[in-house]
Amino acid sequence: MKSNNVNTLLQIVAIIILLIVGYLVFKSSSNWKVIEIELNNARQELQTSKANVVNAKTELEKFRKEFEQMKAQKDFIIHKRDSLILDFKRKNARDWNELQRIKDSIKAVNDKLAKDRVILDGLFGVN
Repeated sequence: MKSNNVNTLLQIVAIIILLIVGYLVFKSSSNWKVIEIELNNARQELQTSKANVVNAKTELEKFRKEFEQMKAQKDFIIHKRDSLILDFKRKNARDWNELQRIKDSIKAVNDKLAKDRVILDGLFGVN
């Protein structure tokens, strides 16, 4: 009889342990669901962030190209201004040597102006 009581007692302890383990497994599976939901949210945020980075990169590339165009326009305007100034000086030159120096300067500026015009046309897609 004593062994029956011990067996019964061991069976009750085993059932209690099984209930505790079952409860912990059930509870941990709900934790896994929470973790899975959080991971999915993190993935979605990562995809959104990735899309934002791609958009920002595209915008930066567009702004870089616009900046290059503005820089080329600025250079073109500066060279055109220099050409006008030298043309004015040529009209008001006092001696032959000064006139020759001015003509050389005008030729150099006009060459730069032509190069800048080609660069501008290339940037704006004009052939």
